[in-house]
Amino acid sequence: MIMSRVFHLLGEDEPFSERNGGAISRWAANVLREGTEVIVCPATDTSWGFSAGRVYTLPNWNRARSVHPVLYRLPWIAQKGVYLRIFRPLLKMLHRGDLLYVHNRPECAAVLAEVAERRGFRLVLHMHNSHLIRANRWQLAAMRNIPVVLCSEFLRSELNTALPHRFQSTSVIYNGADDTKFYPEQRSDTRVPQVIFTGRLVPYKGAHVLLEAMRTLQRRGVAAECKIVGGSNFGDNSRRTGYVKKLAQMMPANTELAGYYSGNEFASLLRGADIFCSPSIWNDPFPLAPLEAMASGLPVVASRAGGIPEALAHGGGILVAPNNPEALADALRLLLEDVKYRQRLGAEAVQAFRHHFRWDAVRADYHALIREVSS
Repeated sequence: MIMSRVFHLLGEDEPFSERNGGAISRWAANVLREGTEVIVCPATDTSWGFSAGRVYTLPNWNRARSVHPVLYRLPWIAQKGVYLRIFRPLLKMLHRGDLLYVHNRPECAAVLAEVAERRGFRLVLHMHNSHLIRANRWQLAAMRNIPVVLCSEFLRSELNTALPHRFQSTSVIYNGADDTKFYPEQRSDTRVPQVIFTGRLVPYKGAHVLLEAMRTLQRRGVAAECKIVGGSNFGDNSRRTGYVKKLAQMMPANTELAGYYSGNEFASLLRGADIFCSPSIWNDPFPLAPLEAMASGLPVVASRAGGIPEALAHGGGILVAPNNPEALADALRLLLEDVKYRQRLGAEAVQAFRHHFRWDAVRADYHALIREVSS
């Protein structure tokens, strides 16, 4: 049975919002929806539908956003002093036996570990990226007894390779998708098929690689359309960066920048597409976007990088070498020109999602972890 008081600390740059929040906000909203846990965040709105009593806006936490990169490099004693001042209101709320579940902020978990041991509350650190391997020796020493959760086996392997035997307990809890929002619909076989990209428009997500692949398909005379959905950041925080301007300048005629969408409108765009593309050029730990596409019945063409192959391990997609527009164009062409193959992979994608990546399955893994930590 889950402890009566569990607090989830989101990062200083992660509003708890369906429109303005990122992947961690989405994880927390879906996994914790039916529970009693309290979300601790820098800002919030009512879009996720949580009651006011389950969301706590930590004073001054959003101010740490501008100084966080600097804090990470400060001497250990200086980091502790700054973070403990920021977390003072939160620490007043925590009592013996409580659990604080820290998302993606190892430096904060390290500072809080000493307080937790002294006051008798527990800590869990959930990593959604590779930042933990950059922790310094003081941080690592402080976190040695904290259970560490990672969002993919790739991240766990990376951690164990970089920092062998540093942590007593590591486990993997995958991301998921909401099958009440993302679901397949019958698609027309007569219209020009559409490729869709959804995600942040930043270089490492590889939208520019997809644009080059679409230009190649256009040159080859392959009938296709492409929709690039997203912004440089989430929701109202998105702005027209130099990279976004570059994408607009290199746009081939068969592709459009659709802008940022969220919620049901975003899900509807996925149902209106035929193929999903995830062309990341970095070791993407375990992105949500391919899972949402799979839930929507889309075959996925994605980079063989990071944790992405784990999402496609049960079928539903084609993996290609990252940062290779020609290989990406070849894989997309297979699906664009073979309707039956496209439909078969789409059906595989739905089944793989339903058996492995529904939020219900993620929630069960989370509850099992909390029971183990609490015992």
